[in-house]
Amino acid sequence: MKIKDLLKINIAEEVPLVIKAGDQNLELEQKEISQYIVTHQIESHLENFLLNYKLPSTEKIGVWISGFFGSGKSYFAKILGYLLSNHALPRGITARELFNERVASCANPEFLKASISALNSIPATVIMFEIIGEGSMTEDTVQQVMFKKLLQAGGYSSVPSVAIMEYELDEFGHLEKIRELIKAGGDDYGKITTNAGEFRRLVSRVMAERLGYSLEEAKDFLRSAVDKYKNLTPGEFADHCVAYTEKTGKRLVFIIDEIGQYVTSIKDNDDRILALQAVAEAFSSKGKGSVRLIVTSQEKLDQLIANSNFDKHKLGKLTDRFEVRLDLTSENVDEVARERLLKKKIETEPLFEKTMRDNQGNITTLSNTEGSYKKTETKDDLMNYYPFHPYHFQLIPDFVQNARGKSYQQATTRKFISLVDFILKNLKDEEFGRMVNATDLFDALGPGFFGSEVMALVRSADDYLGRNVKASDILKTLHILKNLTKIKASETVITRLLVKSIYDKEYDLGKEVRDVIDYLVDNRYVTRYNGEIDLVTDLEREFIKEMNETIIDIPKRNEEIVRQLQAISNHRDYREIQYGDGPSVPVEWLFEGNSISSKKKGLKVSVASFTGANVEGIEFESVNHADTVYLIPEENDKIDTLAREIKRLEVSLDSFRTYKTGGDTREILAKYSETMENKKRELTGEIRHSFEKGKLVYVGELISGGNILYKLKEFIKDRVIPAYYTDITATTAKSKDIEDVLTRPQNTLKTVRVDDDHRVFDENGELIETHKIISPVIRSLKEDRTGADLLEEFTSPPYGWTQETVMYSVACLMRGGKITLNNIDSYGKPEVHKAFKSVGEFKNAKIRKSVVLSTEDRNRLIQLINPLLDDGKLSLQSPRSEFITHALDGLKRLYRTLEELKGKMEELGAAVNWELDKTKGLINLLVGGGHDCLDKLLEERTILRELKEIADKTEDFLKKNYEKIKKQRGFLKDIDGEIAKREFDDGQSEELSALVKEYRDTLPSIASFGTDLDGIFEKLRNTYKGYFNPVHNERDRLLSEIEEYLDSIREERNQLGKRAADQSWFKAPNSPCNELEIRFSSKCEHCHIGFREAVLEIASLKGKLEGLKASYEKFMEERPVTTPPPVRRERLKLKRRLTYLQLKRELEKLTLNDNTEIEIELED
Repeated sequence: MKIKDLLKINIAEEVPLVIKAGDQNLELEQKEISQYIVTHQIESHLENFLLNYKLPSTEKIGVWISGFFGSGKSYFAKILGYLLSNHALPRGITARELFNERVASCANPEFLKASISALNSIPATVIMFEIIGEGSMTEDTVQQVMFKKLLQAGGYSSVPSVAIMEYELDEFGHLEKIRELIKAGGDDYGKITTNAGEFRRLVSRVMAERLGYSLEEAKDFLRSAVDKYKNLTPGEFADHCVAYTEKTGKRLVFIIDEIGQYVTSIKDNDDRILALQAVAEAFSSKGKGSVRLIVTSQEKLDQLIANSNFDKHKLGKLTDRFEVRLDLTSENVDEVARERLLKKKIETEPLFEKTMRDNQGNITTLSNTEGSYKKTETKDDLMNYYPFHPYHFQLIPDFVQNARGKSYQQATTRKFISLVDFILKNLKDEEFGRMVNATDLFDALGPGFFGSEVMALVRSADDYLGRNVKASDILKTLHILKNLTKIKASETVITRLLVKSIYDKEYDLGKEVRDVIDYLVDNRYVTRYNGEIDLVTDLEREFIKEMNETIIDIPKRNEEIVRQLQAISNHRDYREIQYGDGPSVPVEWLFEGNSISSKKKGLKVSVASFTGANVEGIEFESVNHADTVYLIPEENDKIDTLAREIKRLEVSLDSFRTYKTGGDTREILAKYSETMENKKRELTGEIRHSFEKGKLVYVGELISGGNILYKLKEFIKDRVIPAYYTDITATTAKSKDIEDVLTRPQNTLKTVRVDDDHRVFDENGELIETHKIISPVIRSLKEDRTGADLLEEFTSPPYGWTQETVMYSVACLMRGGKITLNNIDSYGKPEVHKAFKSVGEFKNAKIRKSVVLSTEDRNRLIQLINPLLDDGKLSLQSPRSEFITHALDGLKRLYRTLEELKGKMEELGAAVNWELDKTKGLINLLVGGGHDCLDKLLEERTILRELKEIADKTEDFLKKNYEKIKKQRGFLKDIDGEIAKREFDDGQSEELSALVKEYRDTLPSIASFGTDLDGIFEKLRNTYKGYFNPVHNERDRLLSEIEEYLDSIREERNQLGKRAADQSWFKAPNSPCNELEIRFSSKCEHCHIGFREAVLEIASLKGKLEGLKASYEKFMEERPVTTPPPVRRERLKLKRRLTYLQLKRELEKLTLNDNTEIEIELED
């Protein structure tokens, strides 16, 4: 299988995101949020940021985000900008809602979501840009660059000088009028704003012709605007920003990428960083939290100040304002790279399991850099990082961070993710087993990082081509290692860094590497000293040549050997030897017959040559020298070689110091001085080794085998010092001492007896098993004994102890847990105390060496068992029987807990595969209480710890997720129901069904705690919400339209005087919901309506609106029923001739309307 077939992504098509603060559009924003990996570090930083950001008023307005070599600081800063802006995205959801999908797998997702949701009450305008591209190549100050970006965000021209003039015109209320007048004159205003000269000419003319300015006044106005910009102070800029926040009602946030590189881009100049400080101070004092500043830098703020030639005393306020400092480390890079690029297909897991099972030892060895870097030790290590080793993800950032100057800048342009991507693309067609090695890394960084000189040096060594390793491969590896402080450039490490396959064998490749290094040493490319391989400089080559030409004779060689022997002979163990409590006997040492020590009396130790000795001659000579022990070391030519090399180095260093000076010389002197010291230490080891493997000759007897140097001391004690010395003690124990040993607290045992003969407990109250009255008794108890047996043996020669001392020794062994007395292992039992009350009782006691729990095993068992217990914890002093009973109680409790937790996990749908049978087996074993039951328990400690860890993790998981997952599963049932109602189109149903299936397929894996269940759920919920939103909005629109229509006719009356609102058809439906909120139901939390209900209600509402309009029209057409009024009749008598006034008065006497009939009677 090829590497590309293992990866979840299509590496050939994968294009890693290049994050630039200035690149902003909604499609890109959606992509960048959806691909963002929220690591544990990012989660912590987000919490810290949000905690500070939510403060309504604060002087701590700055956030300093630091990180090196593609650590993701720019990406993180953009994500903060997206969260603060909260744009509506093409998917139909907001940036914050989409980001919720990315936090689902966090340690505390609900807390983080709630913190992000709290941003809804803090609307903000966010201005993001990379200042290197905006201001580093101009003379603009920080505040001028930021002001230009503010103007662009305000909708002014992209040409800075034009934008500044527009802003000033707007401040005086002229801008909108000028736009209208220019457009009315037939000119394209937008085009005019792209040319500062044309803008100035046209605007001046319009101001003069239409706004009451003279032409000169208009020009002065525009010139003054530009001058204000040129002289803009941090305080004035802050005033503009605060005015903007007051005008818009929003917080203003500047996010500036690569500020660190910007403020240090002018060497030995602190103008830019002081300007940044002034801006931050002005924001703080004037804005009081309404204007915020977020910046990114490769260095931490305090490091940037410390590593630059800034006047530190002037920058105190800068650190105060940027109190929130978020540093992204290589841990963040590691997690992101693995999640984005190295995630494997689930079906490849068996391959990695088998490979690790079959090759674990080899893989772990090949990944061991003999430093602090992580090894590949488990299947997860291999699967998570392959084709890399875990150490690559620690090595690469360290390597680049330790580089200097141009190399570092070159590396940062190739971000870590891009570097990993580049290597993966190069290896994608390689077969499984191929691993990334040092040459892959070197080639990926290339000449842009290492420079042409290094590349030329590497190519010059290509004359040597091995079967698997070229000389250039070694040089490439060394150029990587020289920038790393955590691992050494040894042959072993170089071999491991060059391994190309997990199936390679270190031994085979190591032989080839050794041959190549020999070639490089011979040709003075490298040196091999102190077990390390170093690249050679020209000056160093000169030193090596001089050293190789220096000749050392035998007397000079012996000077170094004698110096080493004196270090041994002057040691107190060999300078004089004490026999018991008797006198100390001095020992004189000789080498090749010459005295090398100051002791001239007493015994002698004569050391023969290391290059071969006449053993028969020494045996013959020894017969007549009873005061001398002859030490014949094992023949070792390496001692001769090392002694000569040391003297050669010493002579060459002294010579070099006299005629060479300068920094390079000091480095060479320091290096080879250290090399000389290392060789001295190596020579010490070789001499000791030759002694240990050598022979002793005494009075014609040849003694060999074992450690001769150690045996020498014992031999002198046992054989050479007169035989009448015996192992007696100078004092005796008392019965009170025995009682104290069995009753006093452990921390006071050291004071029971303070004389050397009987002080058998150390400072911690632990038994000193090597003590002279303890170790012989332990040896004697290889078989069961009685008290009488022990009294007989240890009151006799060569011991001569008193009965009290013998009983005291046994009591101490009982207290130390080393024996059982009458089958009892607890020293506090009354039966034990009774056995020591008298010699008679003691003689009848049965004493047996117990199954001893070492301090190390006791500590291991305590660490294993105590966490399983509620109370009654074990201590180092607990007897073995208590360890067994407590272990049994703890395992039973663990088993019950796991059974209960398993039930709950399976209730949620998890596939639980815990090794509970192993726990039952151990419980049965402990019930039996066999002699090896605790050993068996320790053998299974890894599994028990894993089960305890599983129990703890599961309890924590269930506490956080049990009710939530139950609710989520309820939501899935709702979605199933909505899909079954067939209201979604085919594509929507398919996507929802796929997400439901993915969630249910993931449920069985939740017992491994590494699933993204919450992330899948968030994606499902957001997808459903995205489909529901337009339907919900249409329902709201119709409800609002009906509501507005009813409000508009509410007080209308028809011709009958009836009010519309009083009619039976005037019925308002539900109020609009305004905001769709989906939690754990397919129905909106506010209006309690689901997707299909909303679709059906839309059709109903449309009919409702039409019905209302028809009812209203019919209502308004209602008319009163008209009936003709009754006819009135009046009689009027008139003269035949009368005036109008007379007629009018007569008519006024009558009651008349329009239909009154008047009958006129004329008088004669």
